[in-house]
Amino acid sequence: MQIKCSTWSKYPKVVGVRSNVCRLICCCRYNGAMFRRIFATMLFLLGVAPAWAGGGQDLVRLQLEAQRFVDQQSASGRGPMRDVSPPDARLFLPACPDLSIAWPAGVPAESVAVRCPVLGWSIALPLKARGVASVYVAASLIGAGQTVGIGDIRLAAVANPALARQGVSDSSQLVGRAARTQIPPGAVIRVTALRAPFVVRMRQPVRAMVSQDGLRVSAEGVANNNAAVGEPVRVRMPGGRVVSGIADADGSVRVEMQ
Repeated sequence: MQIKCSTWSKYPKVVGVRSNVCRLICCCRYNGAMFRRIFATMLFLLGVAPAWAGGGQDLVRLQLEAQRFVDQQSASGRGPMRDVSPPDARLFLPACPDLSIAWPAGVPAESVAVRCPVLGWSIALPLKARGVASVYVAASLIGAGQTVGIGDIRLAAVANPALARQGVSDSSQLVGRAARTQIPPGAVIRVTALRAPFVVRMRQPVRAMVSQDGLRVSAEGVANNNAAVGEPVRVRMPGGRVVSGIADADGSVRVEMQ
């Protein structure tokens, strides 16, 4: 293959190098993008940098910028949730004043394209699966006020770290508690979305118990509020008097004498 060259002066000079190899590379009529890729790679192998570069591209910054792009795309639902693999630390790229980052061909893929329009170089950084955590989600619709059973939940892998941190992997933190609001199937179940089940319900009959000096007296009244075990309850007695007490596990109210 015959290589046609133009004059040396039309191309950037190489600091301290005048070898035939570099002279050949610098004068060959490659298109801009290919010329810069071959030129930068050859100079890297020779251990020199072109006069225009002013230093090599910060590869850590390049990866961080690419990761920011992927995270933004994922957050807006336009791309997968992945981690960007770092570029080869041995790679030399001329420092770019303005990086351009996009999906190859404009659609999400298994890599992200980082380009330098000013200098003409580009690099594809592969994406890798992000670490996932297993937390409990609703196996089916859980209604508001429904007490959660072991059959109502299942473990699921959640790739979103922020969402996974809101969930739990210990079923004992969920089973036996009641949903504050409706929880749809597949939703991560947060501890704060549950409460202790009510043992006393508002406007329902309840037995008020009074104990003093070994004497125990009970009377039936109507609860003025819902309450879980250990929570305060106000009970309206038949004569209209309202007494306050604490809900017990058996559904009675332990009234404290003033």
